Parts: sequence; structure tokens; C-alpha cells
Amino acid sequence: MITTVIIRRKHILQSACTALSRSYFVWHKVPNVEFVVEMAEDYGGPRREFFRLLMIELQQSFGVFFGKPGQLLFSYDQRAFALNKFYTAGKLIAWSIMHNGPGPRCLSRQLYLLMCGQKPDFSTFDVSNFQDEELQIKLEKVATCRTLAELEEIRSSLGDFIFECGVPNIYTASVADMPTIYEQIITHHLYHRVASMIHQFVSGLNSCGLMWTMVEKFWEQFLPMFTHTGRTLSRNDVQELFTINWSAQGSNCREQEEDTIYLWECWLMSIQEEASMNITYEDVLVFVTGADAVPPLGFQQNCQIDFYGLEAGCRRIPYSSTCACCLFLPRGIRDEAEFRDLMFTALRGSLGFGKV
Repeated sequence: MITTVIIRRKHILQSACTALSRSYFVWHKVPNVEFVVEMAEDYGGPRREFFRLLMIELQQSFGVFFGKPGQLLFSYDQRAFALNKFYTAGKLIAWSIMHNGPGPRCLSRQLYLLMCGQKPDFSTFDVSNFQDEELQIKLEKVATCRTLAELEEIRSSLGDFIFECGVPNIYTASVADMPTIYEQIITHHLYHRVASMIHQFVSGLNSCGLMWTMVEKFWEQFLPMFTHTGRTLSRNDVQELFTINWSAQGSNCREQEEDTIYLWECWLMSIQEEASMNITYEDVLVFVTGADAVPPLGFQQNCQIDFYGLEAGCRRIPYSSTCACCLFLPRGIRDEAEFRDLMFTALRGSLGFGKV
């Protein structure tokens, strides 16, 4: 079953929210994505592109998250809550994951673990992520409490604040209790203070096939979809993704293709060494597939490299079919600088489907 989703590239998030609001929207139907003014049938590529861009916009401009990239927390925003925006965010994420798209990959690891009923390790938590300097100073004071005199000073200056964080035992605590109190204050601001927002977000996820119930049950498997693990694609990852469609062994075309693939491998190496005009392996994957990471269930088919012939006096840049996950490279390129320039033009000059 398929449902058509019309998207304006300049307004990805707004277009997605409009699609969700339609009376005929059904989350489990496969979305057939049509980018306005772009000529492309959706055999997978536009859908992957849409969900990738949607997850980026959702965390950057929807107003339900705040914090450092890859360590986002829920905003304490009652207006957004009244507008049901946390529910919408959850539903959009579930919609993406259900159709083999990416998750947000942006939540604080500690927040995610608390949401899943797990006990996080707060030793690596960056308190500057709260973006409230006064709160950061208070937490630092609690974290560095080592003596009875420092504890008495904290009770005097921060006792009411800590009490209101749900830690009434601050007035009877010992110095040995302070690490636990520090974690309880962080837990309050990470989770309990925004519990209503989190509940609304989880309800949105569960509106699509009880997605969050599944996430809680298999929280370790879903961890890379909801948090930033820090892992990026490597040269070996890219090499293993691609199958090369060679011409017959011994043919002139095969000889030219080997010249091209030699430069392709050199170019991949230059990316690894950070010397290829600010291109990343994720950029390469986006150009070929529309996704910036391998989907949770993998691609429907292997990525491929195919070739096209060069015409005298004509400069034709590499191109791709994101639906077929196929990259087309010119045969017979022998100059490394020329190849790098062609790839840069292809990746940075992509304007949308049917426009390259």
C-alpha cells in the first residue's frame, strides 16, 4: 500500500506536518515522496532524502529540543506542549523509522537511558549542555563538595534549590551523599522537569504501531537511532557498500574503467586524510542514496558503480540514481586533479532530483 506525500524542499518540516494532518494519512502506508518541481519517481531515493532532511529540520527548528548537537534535551516549553508539538515530533520520528529511515540520532545518551528506564552514567555528562550558566555553577558547586564546611555552605546557599529539585534530604545528607545528590539534580532537570513533554513525545511515537514500547524493550538496539554514537563512515565502509559493474575482462572499456577506479580509490583515501575539499563519506552516501547513513535494515540493493563514456570536447560530471543506489563515473579519467574536481562539482552542485 502506497500513499503520495508532496514535499516542498524549502519547507520540509512544514510539508511533513501538513501530510500528517491529512484525514487520509495512514502511517503504515509506504510514502511515495514527490518533491515539488523535481522530476523523479520515488523508488526509494526521494523517500530516503526526505526522511534524512526531515530529521535534521526536526531537531534544528521545531522548537522541542535544545542543547549541543548530538546531546539534545527536551525544551521546557508550555506553548509547544499546548500545540502538541512534542507529539508531532514523536510521530514524525516513528514514521521515519517505520519506513527504514533514520532516527533523530541527537538525544543526550543519559536522557535516552532515563526514558528507557535504565540507569545512566552521569560521569560523562556535560553540564554546559543545560545552557543555563547559573545552573551550571550550582551543579559544579555540588559536584566539588568534599568537606563538611563546603556542605554547610551548600545547605545555606543552595538548600532551597536542591529541595525543589526533589531532593529534600539535602538538609540531613553527609558529604558522602553528595555524588548521589548531584545525579539526582541532573535527573530532575533532564527528565522529571520535562516529564509532561516526554510523555507527549512518547505518545506520538506509540501512535505508530507502539514504536516506543518496542524501543523500551530493545533499548540497546535502538540506541544508535536516538543518540549520537560518534561513529562516522570509514573508507572500508564505503568500499564494502559498492559493487562495481565492470565491462568484459580484456576489453578497452575495462582498461578505462580500471583507470577510473584507481582514481576513485585515491579520492576515497584523500577524504580519509581530510584533504579532499571538505568532502565526507557521508556526503558521498547522500549523493548516491539520499541517506547519510546505512538504514537500520540496510539498502534494498547493493550500491553500485557504473560507467559512461566521455565525448570529445564535452565535460560531463558524475551523476547518480538514488533509487537504484548507483553512482555513474566517467571511463578513462587519468588525471587525479581532474577527477577530484569532477566529484566536487557533482557533490556540491546537486540541486535536487532531475536537476543534475
